[in-house]
Amino acid sequence: MTHFSAELWFDFARGIASPEQNVLMHHHLEGQCGKCSTELDMWNRVLEVARREGEYSPPASAVRIAKAAYASADRWTWLPRIARMARLIFDSARQPGAAPVRGSMPHTRQFLHRAEPFVIDLRVESEPARKHVWLTGQVLNSKRPGTNVEGVDVILLSEERFIAKTLANPSGEFELEFGDERGLQLFINIHGQRAIGITLPDPES
Repeated sequence: MTHFSAELWFDFARGIASPEQNVLMHHHLEGQCGKCSTELDMWNRVLEVARREGEYSPPASAVRIAKAAYASADRWTWLPRIARMARLIFDSARQPGAAPVRGSMPHTRQFLHRAEPFVIDLRVESEPARKHVWLTGQVLNSKRPGTNVEGVDVILLSEERFIAKTLANPSGEFELEFGDERGLQLFINIHGQRAIGITLPDPES
């Protein structure tokens, strides 16, 4: 009995064999050829493993976080030297009736910074008991309020020491999580623009 080669069975399993070859190989299998049936079964299993491989790929967000966690500490030290500092135009802690921070209670504080034509809206939630901070924000173009601000890197440093990095989404929104750090500076690096620096207050200050 004549058997088909491994290459032909691989094409057959992928469904790319020619119509004529496909018919011949189907007839061959109907003849109960154990050797070729085993060959085809092996290629089907290989293709199934390859198909499933894509399902194991981590989400893009997880990849981004992992890369940021291992980013070089020296990579961003140039930012404080070239960035223009944004002007604080709103701090919820300075408003009449703002509740002071006490003990280990969770605390939320909102800021608004301006660096023409951009406005950066920030919300800082800290939990002193866990020494953990959540920072969410959005970069807006005050001159083009209906236009998305795209290509935004957000970098967090502590006295030029790298803390965290993320990418804003197409709407300019971003979020970071980090420990209870001091001397924090946030940098908004917009493609085609001079970087914007923001000095963040120390926890409970």
